[in-house]
Amino acid sequence: MATVALANIYNPLTFARREQEAQIELNKFITSGVAEMDPLLTEQASAGGNQGDLPFYKALGTTEPNYSDDNPANVSTPLGLTNSKMTWRLASQNQSWSVMDLARDLALEDPVAAITNRIGAYWATQNERRIIKSALGVLADNVANDSGDMLYKPGNDANSAVTDAERIGADAVLTAKQTMGDHASQLTAMAMHSVLFTRLQKQNLIDYVPSSDGKIQIPTYLGYTVVVDDSMPAVAGTYRVLYTVALFGRGLVRMGNGRVNVPSEMIRKPDAGNGGGEERLYSRRADIIHPFGFKFTSASVAGQSATQAELATAANWDRTHLRKNVPLAFLQVND
Repeated sequence: MATVALANIYNPLTFARREQEAQIELNKFITSGVAEMDPLLTEQASAGGNQGDLPFYKALGTTEPNYSDDNPANVSTPLGLTNSKMTWRLASQNQSWSVMDLARDLALEDPVAAITNRIGAYWATQNERRIIKSALGVLADNVANDSGDMLYKPGNDANSAVTDAERIGADAVLTAKQTMGDHASQLTAMAMHSVLFTRLQKQNLIDYVPSSDGKIQIPTYLGYTVVVDDSMPAVAGTYRVLYTVALFGRGLVRMGNGRVNVPSEMIRKPDAGNGGGEERLYSRRADIIHPFGFKFTSASVAGQSATQAELATAANWDRTHLRKNVPLAFLQVND
């Protein structure tokens, strides 16, 4: 089989466009509607800096209205509009690959697509993990500072047999969604570990609906689109494993692309391989991934960008919206 030289197929503009298209197409949170590209975030990030604010007006509340009468001396007192802000932080990331990993299959019909799809899949996976870690950080903050009002936790680490009530099931999921009260209909998708997904499959509880283009079958449970990702926590205790499930509303996660001076480039090292030569491809991104209804405080961030571990840290998050106005809920169960 012939070998493709990366220099023969690499075009920076084509690569950047197709890599971004692949990243969006392969990101399960984007395809499920949980994450959406936000032009305002992209505009703000493109202006420079690694932090910014999204101002908003708080909800009007449910104060009982005035009742009109015919007394001119009775005057109404206007209620105020309170503004606040959500704070985001940019993640400047990069990765590189050698030609040996990227362009080995030269008989492919479209080697450019082969390369960009692989790199797009890499960034899709990294951004999925950043979404999950952000959700876990929000959960940690919620438990620490908001009485865990977004969480239903029937799972535990008891030294006894796991009961059905402690496993994933309709009762547990519906109780978790009820943490949103009469706003629970905003929840449309759920992310879970493959162990829990397999349990539901064994019980024939997973339904499949075709995608809008009819190319794939999308798994659903209780009407929620299911995202299966093994980076969802499976924490081994002394006696049991505790799994975390997240229920998301459409558009909960807002995404934006910051400015990168050189998004991708290729270099050749002629002396590598004892003079045989080596080609390397570098890919760089600047991403904003921010859950609606929260601000990123950056209270525990060591560098310019928050790592995945720092995203999962409670101290870096603070809820800015009322509970019912945040389409996010959590469930922790055993298996």
